[in-house]
Amino acid sequence: MGRVRINGLTDAVEGRVKSMSLTTKEKELVSVGASLAAGCKLCANFHYKEVRKAGASDDEIRQAMMDAISVRDQAKKIMERHGLKLLGLKFRRTADDDDDSEGVAETNRMTELVSVAAAFAVNCTSSLDKHLVTARSVGVTDDEIQEVVDLARFIKGKADSLCCKRI
Repeated sequence: MGRVRINGLTDAVEGRVKSMSLTTKEKELVSVGASLAAGCKLCANFHYKEVRKAGASDDEIRQAMMDAISVRDQAKKIMERHGLKLLGLKFRRTADDDDDSEGVAETNRMTELVSVAAAFAVNCTSSLDKHLVTARSVGVTDDEIQEVVDLARFIKGKADSLCCKRI
């Protein structure tokens, strides 16, 4: 595995130079969302401060948080249904349940960047597949997708490390 210097930073990810196509504000919005989805309070605290420094508004931060929590909630529903199905039971729908088999009704580039990272952070392949398709449909590039997945992977690793230290 090679190491490449980029702007003073070392990138050892598969020995390749990665283009940094997201702005700092976008990266931090994604990181706040991925931190919340992964359940890492310390990560969320850190990235909240960083997204503020990057100039994100309350509305932008709130939207990223809500997008990530929505993906996390959807992952919970998907796994609840799957677990009940394994037991031979049926999931009882409530008025609060929406039909997740349909695509995202209203979306935009930032929502999909956060949603891809959040789906990755919670290991929800169903949501990840859906948001990858939607992200590409609103013009998110494969390089940008890789960048948000790398951010989410790093945050998941930090969350895992913090949990392991408690054992």
